[in-house]
Amino acid sequence: MPNANTAGETTDDATGVFAGPISGLKYQTPTQTGITNERGEFQYRRGEAVTFLVGGVVLGTVEGAPRVNLAQLVNHVAGKIDKLRDPVVTNLARLIQTLDREGDIETGVTIAPIVHELVEPMVINFNQAEDRPAKVDEIAAGTVNFANDPMVTGLLEKLNATSGVFTSNKPRRLRNAAAARNELRRNIRGIVKMTDVKVPLRDGSFVYADVFRPADDGQYPIIMNKGFYGKSFYHECICSEEDALKKEELEDRYFSGNPGGLQYENHESADSSVWVPNGYVCIRVDARGVCKSPGLQAPFSVQEAEDFYDAVEWAGTQPWSNGNVGLWGMSYLAMTQHNVASLQPPHLKAMIALGTDADLYNEAVYGGGLFGEGFWNWWWKAWSGGNFCGERRETDWMARVLATPFNDPAAYGPRGSIFMRPEIEKATAPVWIVGPQTGAVIHQLGSSETFIQSTGAKAKKFDFVDAWFPYCYKSSTIAEHMRFFDYWLKGMDNGAMDGAPVRVQVRTGNGTYYLLEEAEWPIARTAYRRWYLDARSSDWKGDGRRNDMLRISENIPTAESSAGYAAHLDLGRPSIAPTGPVGGTPRWSTGISFVSDPLPEDMVLVGYMKAGLWVSSTSSDMDVFVSLRVIDEQDREIRYEALVHPIDPTNIHPVGHGLLKVSHRKLDEARSTEYWPVHTHAEVDYAPLENGEIVAIEVGLNPSSAMIRKGCRLRVDVQPYSPSGVPVRAFDESYHGGATNTVYAGPDHPSYVQLPIVPASDLQ
Repeated sequence: MPNANTAGETTDDATGVFAGPISGLKYQTPTQTGITNERGEFQYRRGEAVTFLVGGVVLGTVEGAPRVNLAQLVNHVAGKIDKLRDPVVTNLARLIQTLDREGDIETGVTIAPIVHELVEPMVINFNQAEDRPAKVDEIAAGTVNFANDPMVTGLLEKLNATSGVFTSNKPRRLRNAAAARNELRRNIRGIVKMTDVKVPLRDGSFVYADVFRPADDGQYPIIMNKGFYGKSFYHECICSEEDALKKEELEDRYFSGNPGGLQYENHESADSSVWVPNGYVCIRVDARGVCKSPGLQAPFSVQEAEDFYDAVEWAGTQPWSNGNVGLWGMSYLAMTQHNVASLQPPHLKAMIALGTDADLYNEAVYGGGLFGEGFWNWWWKAWSGGNFCGERRETDWMARVLATPFNDPAAYGPRGSIFMRPEIEKATAPVWIVGPQTGAVIHQLGSSETFIQSTGAKAKKFDFVDAWFPYCYKSSTIAEHMRFFDYWLKGMDNGAMDGAPVRVQVRTGNGTYYLLEEAEWPIARTAYRRWYLDARSSDWKGDGRRNDMLRISENIPTAESSAGYAAHLDLGRPSIAPTGPVGGTPRWSTGISFVSDPLPEDMVLVGYMKAGLWVSSTSSDMDVFVSLRVIDEQDREIRYEALVHPIDPTNIHPVGHGLLKVSHRKLDEARSTEYWPVHTHAEVDYAPLENGEIVAIEVGLNPSSAMIRKGCRLRVDVQPYSPSGVPVRAFDESYHGGATNTVYAGPDHPSYVQLPIVPASDLQ
């Protein structure tokens, strides 16, 4: 048989690569024999079949091609990625990966020449159960456990006892089945994974990153994030061998039918299995103090942003990078994008922020002057509770947040000692923001505001949607995002920036919506109409739970009126859930409610809402929560949010909601607009109430949308505590206990709710 280097090669001679790459494999064709080289390359002639072997053990045969993989060697699997749980291909992958000299298959598999001598006389049956005990029918068929097969265990003993097989003296064990399948999946998709890559930082320290890059040589654009949840599969850390095996099993299940229903490979990150085969490098970076990265955790800090800058610049200068870095991430991984973008790293060329905030005091933590206790306690304890190895290493950021209830620029400004508020106008990278209309009382306002404030961006887009988690990961959305990055990071003239820059899902109830495409946000043709509160009793019979409704209409009442309500309530039992305590006073029963007559025509609201109220309290302060709901013709509340979670009819998310601690009522006149009030929340403007003092306040209700049908009613609730369906805020007993709050209405105290109305004819 001619040697691979035999003279007289024809134009049909070709070179293939065994994915991994796998080096040191024997191969033979009708005209060639050889050993795959350090790049996994083998020679063949077009149309020939290639057989691969270890010693005398035939692994399988495949038609020669530029790239082949282990799964193609098993006829009944035929390279199909959805058949990798087949025992033959699984055990084949386990054995080959076990033979790697270094024991680090991320750099490929290298088989020492002596291995062929040791394997030569052996006969190995790959068609066996993995590690589990064989089933009765398998035993009857003569099938045994592959890991305990005497031929396999005997081979491992010989390999471990022979010098030159492995570089380490540590006894080699048969590779875990799930881990072998995960690596084989990456081989099939052309993905090389690099775990725990050190990313250098300006102060001499470093953080760890996982890099997923195309197996083919070349320079590719980067999609990256730097996060707080842990970069291992799904989230959290790999701190031990046991952790590593658990993550391998979880990843394998995800790609084998996903029985757990996971939405992504890593929490709120870009999926490498989608992006890398399309010519991108995906990088996930653990921030300082997260998992094995040294240092102290300091979320949303200036240092974190500067570290992110260093990571972007590092990524942009790697040999496999084309110098163009894009950011893609949700929630935390979106919020931190604005921080780093405001520092203008040269290699940052585009970003997609999905559910975001930038001014954390106003948009996320202390909106309205009240700490977001339900969400932030849950987030800190539940979601970041497993993001470290050993003892938790963090700054005392949570304690300092609780000790800093006013919007002090030294704490929450551009160089804030607790949270950084980025100067968004300095960020020049093109940005695409996706904002949710329903959620955990963060991201609704922040996504809208970051889009508006991104005045320095070379280009910007905004999608305002409802079920944002499913939306951001669905295939059609990812395809659009890829076109955006193809345009900005690959230089493809693909029309990604054509069309309207703003898209709004206008919700019509029970998860349905229609799409508005706009040139600007807020929508320029919006008419801001006011509905005035009237504290006289409504003639509406009620919703079956309460029948003490008051009135609201587009006319200012001709007579003065007022309505009081108890500020105190029984919170019930503590709970870590964002929705707060369990039991106690039902939240729907607190405060007062105003309801309109049936609407005479369809009405579409899209954008920012606010309430202007005249209030007083028998206490020194009061918390005012305002929510807008819609009642249908059957006297039932309409659920506008998408039906993503199991339905709870008693906890419907309101169409719009907002809050204000009344002692924080001072407006920032320079930043407030016709449609949105901005408060200073400055300690110098702190203004407790005098007993019986009537004051005017403005309360912003987060931007939203709703198509409200003719015959439906508007309902406005004014409450002393978080409304049902919304994560709770802090509750201060010192000014709630025994207090009565009052809302005033009439010509001298024209309390109102202002709604953003666009023409109903926009219904498409």
